[in-house]
Amino acid sequence: MGGRFAAFIRLSRLRFLVESQLTVTLGVAVSVYSGHPFALGTWLLIQSTVVLTHLMTHYCNEYFDLAADSAHTAPNRWTGGSQVLVKGALRPEVSLAAAFVLLFVVLTLTVLMPDPVQRLISLAAIALAWFYTAPPVRLNYRAVGEVTTAASLTLFCPFLMVYSLTGGFPAELVAVCVPLLLVMTARMMVMNFVDRDSDLLVGKHTLPNTLGARRAALLFAGLQVAACAIVLATTVAGVLPLAVGVGLLLTAPGAVLLSRRLLREPPSPDAPEQATSTAHLATAHAAATGVVSVVGFTVATAIDDGVTASVVACAVLFALYVTPAVGVQVLDAFKRGRAGAVGAA
Repeated sequence: MGGRFAAFIRLSRLRFLVESQLTVTLGVAVSVYSGHPFALGTWLLIQSTVVLTHLMTHYCNEYFDLAADSAHTAPNRWTGGSQVLVKGALRPEVSLAAAFVLLFVVLTLTVLMPDPVQRLISLAAIALAWFYTAPPVRLNYRAVGEVTTAASLTLFCPFLMVYSLTGGFPAELVAVCVPLLLVMTARMMVMNFVDRDSDLLVGKHTLPNTLGARRAALLFAGLQVAACAIVLATTVAGVLPLAVGVGLLLTAPGAVLLSRRLLREPPSPDAPEQATSTAHLATAHAAATGVVSVVGFTVATAIDDGVTASVVACAVLFALYVTPAVGVQVLDAFKRGRAGAVGAA
């Protein structure tokens, strides 16, 4: 029993849930900046819906991506799935059953939302999450998986939170979320770079497979340039607070480094350590854009309005993101250190 429970935890890939947690927190920070107070009950409903939808996606992907994960020659902590089903630690039906249970739960939470626009946004996000790998749509098999994931994280999560707190979509929300969408789309392209060969074996046509490595790398660089241009323009126009715009522009060196690496040495399963490093860097860069956005809006609100209860709430929610996110990195470093010590021995 203990072994199956541990396998189910690995199957859940809980570490990645902080990604949607961060973008929900961004929605809170934007709402507070636009003059609306934090509401605990609203946050609990939206955060629960988002995190359970995200977890549902993990189980759904593990089941419907089993063939691609089985074909992967060099899975790592970023790509290739959890490998729990591939190694036979759990039956595939366990993952599918978990996905259906959570689908029922998030649909119930959606029905409980008081506003039809909230329900529409939530239903759209749930549909994208389910059909990311599930037939007959299988979005990640048709070169739209990257933008689907990016939209789910950087548009639907913060938009749902902001609308729930404010009843609208302020200009600064659009100004920050569009560049984050571009950066996250680029990041997901990096994840699929690593899986090119195994994906092709099972007919999975992601953007790197559809465009080819060179054109995909150029698209990655173009998305980063477009994101920086939008941030610069909206900051100069006064739509984005200066703290947010400057913070986002300070992440540009990471985008430059990634673009050069993809153009010169695209990630490949033939070089697993280099591929893992590139995937890690792309994830860190995308996370950094979300982090500086949350911090920037919170700081801007504190400067304008002082340290209100809602500003404190933003800081607490940000701490709830940072604590597990840093904990995961420390645990990874510890595991790598132990593996290196065992290898040296």
